[in-house]
Amino acid sequence: MIYEIHLYAPKTNQLTPAMLEWLFEHGQSTDQPEAFWPVRKIRQKRLARLMLQLDPTLVPMRGPGSDVELHFPNADLGIVLYIHDRGAILFFPYMAYSIYSRIVIGICYTYIRYLYDTLGFWSYDPQLDVLSFADDFQSIEDTSRLMDAVMPKLLGQ
Repeated sequence: MIYEIHLYAPKTNQLTPAMLEWLFEHGQSTDQPEAFWPVRKIRQKRLARLMLQLDPTLVPMRGPGSDVELHFPNADLGIVLYIHDRGAILFFPYMAYSIYSRIVIGICYTYIRYLYDTLGFWSYDPQLDVLSFADDFQSIEDTSRLMDAVMPKLLGQ
């Protein structure tokens, strides 16, 4: 299963469940006035360059339109940061009860924390329905335990 974390930079420095609901309802729309958007518009290439400063080993690839994908160099880990015009989505494989899952989650949360610290990005985990403004080591451990508890049930294992 591919796990995903959505990352957004709220205009008000706060992201609420109502704002997320609006994003998921209208996020693909092109007819919404800018004033209605709860998150900032992103310059995809600029954000990609910033992430490459953090981790120069990331492999950039062109996505649809102006979107950019940054792939972790070890393809076996399956980490991809997809940058679109309103934020980013961090994709990675779910690997239950594995040392690799801790490594992958550690790498991903390094990216999440960097985006929070440098640009004020908040993260949303749609699988666990968890909204967070910053993540630390305890959050990584809590997420890992929650994933190991919840995900097998969702996958029918």
